[in-house]
Formats: sequence, C-alpha cells, structure tokens
Amino acid sequence: MKTKKTAVTTTWQSPAQVMDTLFDVREPGCDGVGFALLRPRAKQKANSVAALIGAKLSPIKPAGSTPTTACGMPVTARDHRVVLARGVADTALTRLLDDYDAAVRPHQRLLAAVITVRGDEDMPAHDLLDMAATYATIHLARGRRLTSVVALHTPGDELSRALPHAHICILARQHAPSGWLAEHEDLTDTAHGLWAEEWAAFRAGWERIAAAA
Repeated sequence: MKTKKTAVTTTWQSPAQVMDTLFDVREPGCDGVGFALLRPRAKQKANSVAALIGAKLSPIKPAGSTPTTACGMPVTARDHRVVLARGVADTALTRLLDDYDAAVRPHQRLLAAVITVRGDEDMPAHDLLDMAATYATIHLARGRRLTSVVALHTPGDELSRALPHAHICILARQHAPSGWLAEHEDLTDTAHGLWAEEWAAFRAGWERIAAAA
C-alpha cells in the first residue's frame, strides 16, 4: 500500500507568521537561548515541519533569482546545515520533510522544537553556524538520535539592528535507520532550562578551544 505524501512546497510565511504557529517557552534566567515548540495544530490551523523549516530557510520572501537547495527549496537565509541523526542515510531535504510530515500520527503531540542561539557583533557569522551545527551533531544527532536543520540568520544584511542568530529546528521524533520513532522526552514545555544550561556549557567549551587554537 502506498503512503500518501504531503507537498513540501508551501506558501511563504513571514517571520511574524512563523512565530504565530509556535508555542514560545520562556523561563526566568534562560534568556541566552530561545526555545519554542511546534504542535500539529495551533489556532485551529494545521502545522507542518515542511512549512516551519521552509520559513526558517527563507526569512526574506524569495524572488525568481533566489538560490535554492539541491532539491529545490528556496534559501534567503545566510546559510544552513542539515544534521541527520546517527546512522540515517543521506537524503534530500525535501524528501526528509515530506516523509516526516506524512508519518505524523493522529495522537502525536509535537512536531518539532526550535532552539535559537545568538551570536554577537564580534563573531563571524560562519563561526556561529559552525558552533550551532557542531552542537546539533554532538547533542542532538549523536546524543539523542534527533535530526535537525540549522538556519543562520543575519538581520544586519537587511539593515536590522538584531544580532546574528541560528535557529536549530529539531524534528521531535527520534530518527533511526529503520524510520521515525517516539517523540523525545526532552522536547517539552518545561525543558527550557535544560537546553539553556546545555548550550551554555557547550559554548563555554567551544570558546575555550577557540582561545587555545
């Protein structure tokens, strides 16, 4: 029996529209890291991971000349990385998102989480992307068997005063060579402190290594 596939191509959403689909979790003392959850439905509308990640890859509305990924997704973010869980075979991003959204179960509580980490004016943008992608490789892909997409945003390119930042978009279900497994227990609305503490420790270690190089 063939599984019905969902379409990855979605209407462009502005950053404000994307935030409106997310449940933004904030705990006192965790301001250094953003944490938000994407549920299957919000405000009576169905959500999808394809729409979320498509929006994070294109914070600025794509035009006819906009570059695309090898599989055809438009990208107006400065850069991005796909970080697959350990053991998972290489796959095109469109195929990955299509398969994930097609596998959503009626009783599934969570589609994805977004961890936002910030750089500063003195950090090259590529260093921020490298740091976020390395964190995702160690703590998500290896440590938790979670697949993620890291999108690097540099608002200064569009004359914004906002600092460079990276969104780590995490698919909520653990990812194995055999397919999609259960939702990870660390992706809850009470886990902001856990992620903030883990990121702070990782970043401190990263900066020590950089200073010693």
